[in-house]
Amino acid sequence: MKTDSTKTVNGNNFRVLEVIAWLCAFVTFSPAILWLARGLTQSSQLREAMVIMVSALLVLAVEYGIRPHKPRFSKPAALWLGGAYLSFFVSQFIGVWGALAIFAGLAMAIVAAGLACFDRTRYVYAAGGAFYAFTLLSFVVKIFDFPLRVWAGFLASKILSIFNKSVVILAGGGNSPQIAMQVDGSTYLVATECNGFGIISSCFILSVLMAIFFKNLPVWRRILIPVAAVALAYFANSLRIAAIIATAPLFDKARYDLIHEFWGYLFFALALIIVWMMFGRRNDRTSNNL
Repeated sequence: MKTDSTKTVNGNNFRVLEVIAWLCAFVTFSPAILWLARGLTQSSQLREAMVIMVSALLVLAVEYGIRPHKPRFSKPAALWLGGAYLSFFVSQFIGVWGALAIFAGLAMAIVAAGLACFDRTRYVYAAGGAFYAFTLLSFVVKIFDFPLRVWAGFLASKILSIFNKSVVILAGGGNSPQIAMQVDGSTYLVATECNGFGIISSCFILSVLMAIFFKNLPVWRRILIPVAAVALAYFANSLRIAAIIATAPLFDKARYDLIHEFWGYLFFALALIIVWMMFGRRNDRTSNNL
């Protein structure tokens, strides 16, 4: 009886240490979590990317029968959590690159938590990789706003010119540079919402998630498909802009917002479906080593 009691006490102590370890990790990375939360509240495009990532993880979990279990603080989980703390410590000494190290540490902490709750390691690594891709995009969302609007407007103008449309790109300076397109005498503003960051980030994150998750993929395809997904999303966004401008004159101004949303959701959905289909049907369903 004394031996059983000792084991129970030791087991309870170990569970307490587990809880303390996870609480310490949460407190350590809470500034990065709050920064990401503010980014989500400020950018609808980032929210869209987050929804796509979570939805894809749920779909894969249902399709492959992946279920969480009672958290177990295993050795791999401890190693990844240790790597998270190391990244956080190193971030203090590498200047501007420190933010990337902090986000890498946050992704490692998520992997550690995933390994404690799931037996499918590939699924956990896919979630951690997709999350890190999301944090990187959160970091550069404002940097790429103006270039993406310029590139989208340029390609959209080329598409419209195929249909004998007279297109002129207009640019305005100031603290908040503006891009507009003058098509057959009508002017359309290429606003921040039209930069395509939402569709590009969503397609990229989805492709990264699947590139890590699927087992029987050559390395070149794991690299090529995310690149192709970004190019596809950029092209789809430019087609969306061209479609809006081409069809807007056919309706009264009161219906412009409806046209804008219709083409937006249509090309967004088509791009995601194509990215999903790029990977095809894999034979990983029967594998226990996901």
